[in-house]
Parts: sequence; C-alpha cells; structure tokens
Amino acid sequence: MPSTPRGRLRLIHVVLVRSRDLIMLSLRNLPGSPGTLKLVRFMSPKCRPLVCAALVIPSVLMAANFPSFQRHIIDTFPAGYQVAVAEINGDGRPDVIALSTEANRVDWYENPSWKAHAMARTARNIDLAPRDLDGDGKAEIVLASGFYFSESTRGGEIQWLEPPADSTNLWRVYPIAVDPVVHRLRWGDLDGDGQPELVHAPLFGSGSRDTVAPKPAHLWAFRPPRELRSGPWAVWKIDETLTVLHGIHVSDLDHDGRDEILTASFEGIHRFDCERDGQETHWLKTVIGKGAEPKSSAPGTARGSSEVAPGTLGGGKDFLAAIEPWHGELVVAYTRSGPADPWQRHVLDDTLKEGHALVVADLDGDGRDEIVAGWRGGEGGIALYRAEGNSGGPWTKTQLDTGIAVEGMAAADLNSDGRLDLVAIAGRSNLLVWYEQR
Repeated sequence: MPSTPRGRLRLIHVVLVRSRDLIMLSLRNLPGSPGTLKLVRFMSPKCRPLVCAALVIPSVLMAANFPSFQRHIIDTFPAGYQVAVAEINGDGRPDVIALSTEANRVDWYENPSWKAHAMARTARNIDLAPRDLDGDGKAEIVLASGFYFSESTRGGEIQWLEPPADSTNLWRVYPIAVDPVVHRLRWGDLDGDGQPELVHAPLFGSGSRDTVAPKPAHLWAFRPPRELRSGPWAVWKIDETLTVLHGIHVSDLDHDGRDEILTASFEGIHRFDCERDGQETHWLKTVIGKGAEPKSSAPGTARGSSEVAPGTLGGGKDFLAAIEPWHGELVVAYTRSGPADPWQRHVLDDTLKEGHALVVADLDGDGRDEIVAGWRGGEGGIALYRAEGNSGGPWTKTQLDTGIAVEGMAAADLNSDGRLDLVAIAGRSNLLVWYEQR
C-alpha cells in the first residue's frame, strides 16, 4: 500500500532557548514519539538562527482529544472529481470508487491492496451513487456523465452500471435518463415505503448560459423498476425553481421514516419533505437560509450556498454545515435553539479558496459531529472544525492537510478499527488519498 512519509498531524509548543518569546506552531513530518524532546533549528523573529527545544505534545492533548490522521496515497488519479466508498467485491471490506471528468474514467480500488479495477470509460463523468440494487451484498453504481458546463443542451446521461463476471472487464451500462448538465446523484427512501429512489439534480436547467443566465434545475427522483435491466425508471418531479444547484444531501432528518432532501443553490439552503395526505403525497419546501450575498451585481456572481450537510451537536441539538457562496470561501454553521426556532447563520472560516468538498461526521466518537471542508483553489487543503460543547460554539479549527486541491471527500472506516477515516480526491493535484485515523 503506497503511503507518503508525511506522518501524523501534530501540534507542538516551541520554547525559544535564547528568547523570552513563546510561540505556538503547527507542524507535520516531525518524527519521533509523542512527548519526546526534539531539537529544531529555525529563525527567530529577528531572523537570528536559534536552536530550540521543542516538546512535541500529542494532538490528543493539544486539540482536546481531536483525532490525528496518517496520509496514504491510494493512487495518482488523473483529474479526479468525485469519490465514494462501497462494498464492491463482497469480501466485507469497504472499497473506494474514484471518478474523473477530464480523463473520462471511473475506477474502483480494492481494499486493502488498493489494486485498481476499471469500471467505466464514459465521457465527462461528474457524479456517482453506489447502492446494492439486486440484494447480493455488492454495490452497483448509478453514474452521471456527459457534463458540459457551457453547453447546457448537450449530454446529461444517467445510467446504472452492473459489475461483470470477470473483474478485468468494464461494467455493463444500462441507461436511465438524459438531462443536460446533470451534476448530483443521491439515494434515499423519500416516501418511506422501504424502496430507494434516486435523487437527481442538474447544476442548472437546459438552455442556461452557465451561471450568467441560469434557468431552474430539475430536482427529480427516479424509481428503480422491478426489472432493472429492462424496465423504465419512473420520474418523480420534486421542484423546478432553484438555479446553480450545486450540492444536495439526502437522509432522514426528522426520524419519520422518510428521507428529506437538503439543497445548496444560488437561492441558499432549502429542505424538501415528502408529506402524505391519505394516499396522496406532496412536497413541502422550507427555506433554511439565503446563504451568502453576492459581492457584486454582475451577472453570474457567486451567491447563496454550494454544499450542505446535517450534523448533531449532542444533547439532541442539530446543525447544518455549508460552504458558501457557490465555490466559495466560507465555512458556515446553521444552528437553532429548538426544532421550531429559526436557523441562525454563523461563519466559521472565511479563508477557503474555491471550497468544494464537505463532510459532517462524528470522527472522535464523542456523540458530536465535526465538519470537514476541502478546497481546491490556491494550494488547496483540508480543515476540520469542532464545536466546543452542545450550544454551537465556539468552533475550533484544525488544519488536516495542505497542498492538495480537493474536489470531493467521503468518511468511512476503511481499516475496520471502529474509527472513521477520510478519503479525498484532488483533481488538480491528481491524487486519491486515504487519511487513516490513528
């Protein structure tokens, strides 16, 4: 298994031997056991080289039990855009699926050797959603391809892929639908009947002039047929009012047995609930927040929200995490005092460059979720945010990595040690990386 020598993320205290200054630093790649003394040579504030005694404090102490991660390169994957984790070969281990838009490829990586297997060589792939559709314990995938940002009447293929008997062959492709500028796919049981629906969201509607003059996107769901290989997938129309619909999340937010949909678009964050009235169903649309205001009045200026995911603060209190505006610089948390109270918006960070990946998960096992944000602009990077206490603040930021242009992330226990790890795909860095929690 290839891995980099970058080591574990640690925070250290550095005390200058020849100065009264006390400096806090954050370093990686410092070998040795936690708590040991190391000699570090560096420049003082007056640019005089000094030899300093550095006490390496375990991150578990310095960051209030915050987990540390070891970085492993799974592969040098070209122009990666999305990543997912699913059981592919039935061996009981979660595998990693990587997707590239520019390189026209989808591969899966076999845990724990990380041997690569080709799945598809479809053009302009943009998203995927794995799920075991036939009940054999192994995932099939639904794939969105034909993504053309500036050609909103072209492409937009949605298809499901069936694994071959011979793992050296490409997966067989079955068409589901065509909707240009297809961008996000997620599974959920929207009506609580025990059967999954596929939620589909294009970035904007057909006929748009990209973000300059976007038309509303189709927020639709597709119902899988009984005969997967031959039957049509019925369309369930949910909403057609949102533009630049970049991020969606699907899960049972209110524990009513039906999955809700969260959307992040130019219009901000919305929630969609499937409500029953006897045998009839209808969709209830709720505004969570308008997101970030545009910085200018120029057409196409980024605004609203780009990614959204729910979490819990503990004590029964929930929150929503977001990246704002579209491809924006802000990490935002929305909190409320109770289920009937309005959401309050809190900006946690304003330093991202092209924020593009968001994960919310309980990484340290304390019953409270953390936020993980990745960005692809500048040098790129990943940061973790945790609320101190159950009231929604203050939030502590910990830098996980830099120099990695992150497009997508996922959280999963890849080594079956009972702790969540992170997987990131970095398009401009051409990397697929596993961050193993230690």
